Amino acid sequence: MPAPSTEVLLQKAREVSGLSDFGDDWFMGPLAAYASDLDSPHLSEAGTAFLTRLVQNDLVRRLRIINCLKQNPEIEDTPIPPIVYITGHERSGTTLLHNLMSLHGQARFLSRWELMAPTPPPEAANFATDGRQAKVQKSVDALRGSDLEYMHWVNADEPEECVWGFMDCTGLLGMAPGMILPNWYEWLQSNDLTPTFVNYRKIIQILTWKNPVPRDGFLVLKAPQMATNLDAFSGVFPEANFVYIHRDPYRVLNSFCTLINIVNGPFLQDSGYMAKREQQGSRSLERMAILFRHMEQFEVDHPGRVTNVHYQALLDSPVAQVSGLFRQLNCPVDDELEFKIENFLSHQKAGGRARPRDELDDFGYRRQDLLGNPPIAHYLLHYGVGEEITRRVR
Repeated sequence: MPAPSTEVLLQKAREVSGLSDFGDDWFMGPLAAYASDLDSPHLSEAGTAFLTRLVQNDLVRRLRIINCLKQNPEIEDTPIPPIVYITGHERSGTTLLHNLMSLHGQARFLSRWELMAPTPPPEAANFATDGRQAKVQKSVDALRGSDLEYMHWVNADEPEECVWGFMDCTGLLGMAPGMILPNWYEWLQSNDLTPTFVNYRKIIQILTWKNPVPRDGFLVLKAPQMATNLDAFSGVFPEANFVYIHRDPYRVLNSFCTLINIVNGPFLQDSGYMAKREQQGSRSLERMAILFRHMEQFEVDHPGRVTNVHYQALLDSPVAQVSGLFRQLNCPVDDELEFKIENFLSHQKAGGRARPRDELDDFGYRRQDLLGNPPIAHYLLHYGVGEEITRRVR
C-alpha cells in the first residue's frame, strides 16, 4: 500500500477534527520531509501504517490547538514563568534529573498526557482526574513488559520531554523516528527551529493558563533532543536558564543506540537495520560530536545561563546535587526536598520502576572511537567527564 501524500494527510486531519485552519504553513516543510520517508523500503508495512497514524494524529492535534487559540485569544497573554531547562545528550541522566528537580514544591512540570492532549486547556481544579490522563496511560500500559519498559518509561502523569508537545511535525514520538527517516532527520538538522519554539511557547501558555505554576514558582522542562538548538530556544524563551548533565559518552552512546533500536525496531523490515547503519556510517557518533560542540559553544556565548551536573555525582549524592543546582539557579528553598527525593528513589528501588539492563550492546563502537573524535575528546576535557568503568543505573 503506497504511503499517503501530504494533501491526503491534511485532508484526513480535517475530516477527523472537523476543522480546517492549520495556521501558518511553516509546518509543511517538516511534514513534507516526513511524508516522503513513508515509502522507504526499509520500513515494514506495519511500520509505515503506524508512522502514518502518528503524523495524522499530530495534524489533528495541531488543528485543535489553533482552534483553541482562536477561541481564547487571551491565552497568549499568559505570562511565562522562570524556566529550568534540562538538557544534554539523550541517555545521560536527563530523565532522572528531571524527575528529581520536579519534586520541588514550587516547581511545575509538564506531564506526558497534557503535552500529548493540550486542548481543551487543563484546569487546576480537576487536573488529577482529567479523563485524558487515563486515556494516555492506557496507551502507555500497552507497552508493559516490552524492552522499552526497561530502558525509558514515562507514565501519563509524569514529567515528559518538550518535544512531545511540539505542534509542527517536528517532535513526533520524541523525534526517535528521525534515525530511520533520513529526509525528515536532515530537514530537522538543517533548518532553524525557531518557529517550533514560538509555537511551543503557545503550548506552554495553554497548559499554564488555568493551571499555573505555584506562587513564585518555576517550570522544570527537559529536552535532550534540542541540545543543538539552544540558541534558538533561548531566543524565544529568555526566561530559561539551562542545566547540562554529563555522563561518560561511551555509556551514553551504547544506551542511545539501544533505545533507538528498541523504539524503531517494530517499524523496520530488518531487525538489524540500525546496527548495520551504525557500523557502516557511525551516524550516532557523529551526531554526538555535533551535539557536544553546540553545548560547549552555547555556554561560552551565554555566560551565567548554564549550570552543570555529572551523572555519577547525581547517583552518589542526589539530594546534595539537586539542592546545589537549585541554589545556583537562585530558586526558593524547599525544606521538604530531601524527604521527597529519598522517597522517590526508595519507591523506584522497591520496584516502582523496572530496573534497566546492566549491560548493553556496543553496536560495534569501542571506547577509543570516542576518544579519537576531536569534539568528543574536547568535551571530556572541558567538562571533566570521567570514565564510567561499570555501567551504572539508578
